[in-house]
Amino acid sequence: MVASVSEGSPTVADPEARVTAPPAVTKCAVVVVNFGSHRLLRTNLVPLHEQDPELIIVVVDNYSGAVERRAIRDLCEEHGWHLVCPPGNPGFGAGVNRGVVRALELGADQVLMLNPDARIDQADLDILRAAVAAAPLTMVAPVIRRPDGSVWSDGHELETAVGRIRSVRTKRPVHGPVVPWLSGACLLISRELWSRVGGFDERFFLYWEDVDLSVRVQEAGGEVTVMHDAEAVHDEGGTQHRSSDVAKSTTYYRYMVRNRLLFVGIHGDRRQAAAWLRSAPQEAWQVVLQGGRRQLLASPMPVIAAGRGLIDGAGRLFAARRGRRAESVTDSGPADAATSTDRIVVLQSVPRPRPTTNPYNVMLADELRQRPDVDLRMFSWREALTQRHAVFHAHWPEILVAGPTPMRRAVRQMLFTALLLKWTAQHTAIVRTVHNLELPEGISRRERLLLQLFERRTVGRVRLNPQTPVPADTPVATIVHGHYRPWYAPFERPASEPGRLTYFGLLRRYKGLDTLIAAFGQTVADHPELTLAIAGKPSSVELAQSLLDLAADDPRISLQLDFLDTRELVEHVSRAEIVVLPHTHMHNSGSALAALSLDRPVLMQDNEVNRQLSNEVGPGWVHLYAGALTGEVLCDALDRLRREPPAARPDLSAREWAPAAQAHVDLYRRSVAAVSSRTLSEVGGRQ
Repeated sequence: MVASVSEGSPTVADPEARVTAPPAVTKCAVVVVNFGSHRLLRTNLVPLHEQDPELIIVVVDNYSGAVERRAIRDLCEEHGWHLVCPPGNPGFGAGVNRGVVRALELGADQVLMLNPDARIDQADLDILRAAVAAAPLTMVAPVIRRPDGSVWSDGHELETAVGRIRSVRTKRPVHGPVVPWLSGACLLISRELWSRVGGFDERFFLYWEDVDLSVRVQEAGGEVTVMHDAEAVHDEGGTQHRSSDVAKSTTYYRYMVRNRLLFVGIHGDRRQAAAWLRSAPQEAWQVVLQGGRRQLLASPMPVIAAGRGLIDGAGRLFAARRGRRAESVTDSGPADAATSTDRIVVLQSVPRPRPTTNPYNVMLADELRQRPDVDLRMFSWREALTQRHAVFHAHWPEILVAGPTPMRRAVRQMLFTALLLKWTAQHTAIVRTVHNLELPEGISRRERLLLQLFERRTVGRVRLNPQTPVPADTPVATIVHGHYRPWYAPFERPASEPGRLTYFGLLRRYKGLDTLIAAFGQTVADHPELTLAIAGKPSSVELAQSLLDLAADDPRISLQLDFLDTRELVEHVSRAEIVVLPHTHMHNSGSALAALSLDRPVLMQDNEVNRQLSNEVGPGWVHLYAGALTGEVLCDALDRLRREPPAARPDLSAREWAPAAQAHVDLYRRSVAAVSSRTLSEVGGRQ
């Protein structure tokens, strides 16, 4: 409950007893989340780094556009900062979490979270660092002033009875207990405390996540403290993107209203949740009035945004409350195995790794297996049918209803039907990674029906990029495809061969290999020195023969129509000057990530997903073409690559496996809670 946290204002340490220089052994990182604010970073962050060149600077660019991403990349390269580039905008808390992961990997003992529109001097930062070094379970903030010198923040309180936030300096009466909290504009935290609380709760997206973090710090046995002899300056709202008619951004109005209700759904008891919900319209109006009444004469958008926040927030309050009730169900309840908060039993849809297993599945399983809160099982029919699982995580469910012979297909389909009944009876949460948007072509009516039933039973979905369409009323997580660098590290990599174009992967008709071979044939007149190497296992004998026929007249084309083991794949890709992926409707590409993990550039069709990948990994690595793939497109890509070769390795920092595993576990638990709340509702409806 909210009121269980120690009450009172943020602690203020005795300034006379404070050490004002950080111990030499501590290593500090500054994490800044950028969203269209690279000019503010040049103004606010560069001076701090010039004062203390030993600081680790990590910038997380929450995607706001290609121009801004290029600008922030240039700024980071100019100053030697570390850049993390999520493919979309996951929100402030999620951005900080990704930045802190990088900072800790770089050896930071302490992390300063700093807004782009805030600045702090080294001397003030040293005071914060010394305080945290002396008390690692204390999260500290300076007094934050506006540019005119007035105090913007010297600590805040949350009135838990009514759900109202206030400054510690306010004179208005207090309504019940208060909980101290610190603004996320400038916060310093130790590695130990960050690990203990697990970082920001990414459900908040923007606003109230600092209130939530402060509460969880105190629940974890830590303290929140304002250091009154340290100061920072905050140009409030410098990062808000608003229309000229609205005093504050509509994002501010919506999420301030929404997240107040989400917070009480997570932390409050039943009485608090009811009280906060009753007062939500009045509190929403007060949020709107923070932008002044005059703005309402010009635009209704503040009221509309706050209204959306009320509706969204109420839904999230109830969802959070249902999730907490589901986690409290005892072993006699309907979802006992599913709701264990200690160790969740997860069955993956792929079997124990074999040489042909996709490394994506192996690396994800390895990371999940290392976690103490997950009991991971790999698929076998015996395991699936005889054991109880909280979650079934499917990757390519069509494999479970297919088979090499009619008899084996029929047996698998009967077993799959039995599994659907078992999972329904045992309230198993089905989670699916959306690798493909459509069902496979050429499957039978029975297979299609079973897969549609499976999709209907699916609760949670992992999408590999923000463009994947998913149902709005189910748990969803955007978890980008991880990179393969650790997988390929043990293998020797030959040098690239000039003029060698390469394709690799499972060979299927929809991947446009006939188009690639035809386009390559158009290069013979101007570039007879080019070669094309295609390797992979065809999906059918007919496709294999078709490719052999198409390539028969061009001796520059080599075909290896068989599965590549890891050593062969590393050699095949490393020898390429550029990898060509001619899919006409590319949604997710493990092949592109494999090539980039081996530091080989790729040529792909221009679409929103591939543009985001290009912006993420840096200039020169992803070359895009519009329209049809032709010989001219191939030659132009090679010419461009040779004129402007990449200056650094592809930036794959947003695709580490540890954060991906954490995000999967979070989705598993949300999906389990959704199934449990649905079960409880059904039970209540029958009574």
